[in-house]
Amino acid sequence: MASLATLGLTLVASLLVLGYVRRELATARAQVQRYDDAIPVLRAFHASDAVVCGDRLCVNVDTRGPRSGERRQYLPAQDRTPAGRE
Repeated sequence: MASLATLGLTLVASLLVLGYVRRELATARAQVQRYDDAIPVLRAFHASDAVVCGDRLCVNVDTRGPRSGERRQYLPAQDRTPAGRE
């Protein structure tokens, strides 16, 4: 009877640990997904001639670039590379 109780207690403890690990893995996966979603934004910022000006972004605008947006109100930033600057 004692071994059956020990087995039951071990099973319950194992299930509790497994549930905790699954929750931690789900949290870690969500964090990795947020980082993966941020990569294209960081690459675009790094490639653009943009700097942080207080609480906004300041960019060197490419006036010859293609416009985008619903009202075509956005212009691309110049490339950060020296070849992109004139």
